Amino acid sequence: MLLVDIDFCSLADLDDIYAIEEAAHGHPWPYEIIESDLRHKTGQIFYIGARWNGVLCGFGACRREKSSLKIMNLAVHPDFRRNKIGTQLLIAMGEIGIRLGCKRATLEVRITNYAAQLLYEELGFRRIKVIPHYYEDSEDAFLMESPLPFPAISVATKNNGTHL
Repeated sequence: MLLVDIDFCSLADLDDIYAIEEAAHGHPWPYEIIESDLRHKTGQIFYIGARWNGVLCGFGACRREKSSLKIMNLAVHPDFRRNKIGTQLLIAMGEIGIRLGCKRATLEVRITNYAAQLLYEELGFRRIKVIPHYYEDSEDAFLMESPLPFPAISVATKNNGTHL
């Protein structure tokens, strides 16, 4: 496990975010969407970055939707995978949701993305339903949901007496 520094991203991180997005996803978000989010939606859409020795190695994007935290994107550069960076980013997004007053987190995941599904399930997400043809290439998605704080984090903090 690599313990990374997690902070909010800015427009200065755009090229690094997009490089990770391209490396991590077969169907990356368009550059212009990420740029617009970072430029115009500060305080509405939150981009957080994971940095290892000052290098951006992963990011997450989320926003509040009523009493839910919508996790919009999560990407870790392939060179940094299997180091619990995705878990650290999800926990940080969960903390953002709690501070925004959210009671649950939701996300969509490709039905063929088994590694991501396992990561989400480890934190307490469960599959709610299948969304047919959700992605541009017509692949279906699972809608997944978890209460906030994440159940796995709540249990861990109760067991060792610490609080996040």
